[in-house]
Amino acid sequence: MKYSIRPACDADYQYCYRLTKRNMHDLFCRHWGGWVPAEFRKGFNPGNVSIVIMNERRVGYLSMKRDDQGIYIENIQLSPFLHGRGMGTEILEQLLKRYDREVIRLTTFSDNPARCLYERLGFIITAREEGILQMARILR
Repeated sequence: MKYSIRPACDADYQYCYRLTKRNMHDLFCRHWGGWVPAEFRKGFNPGNVSIVIMNERRVGYLSMKRDDQGIYIENIQLSPFLHGRGMGTEILEQLLKRYDREVIRLTTFSDNPARCLYERLGFIITAREEGILQMARILR
């Protein structure tokens, strides 16, 4: 699939909010008792976000930051019509190539369907707590 990625701006907040809520609402309710808008706002930093564009439309986003342990993927969200079509794999593979000499970490729910993708790409579980998994792609 042909896509491009651009830096996010403040105007992308509502798009990212709606997409994340659409994709993650059920998981948030199951694990944390509900969706909390203030938590998304608190964690949203457009400087960490890249928007995925396809056919001149936003179709997803990636949020990540660098810290003292390497790269931390805060969020990857794609429009539902792209789920299972390989775009998430492609985006993550590009990220893994770009940061091939760094540890890459993420957090996911244990029952998130994306967990299979993370494991297939070499992420391992480094910590587990009440349905939440810390995962990392460890350097060899």
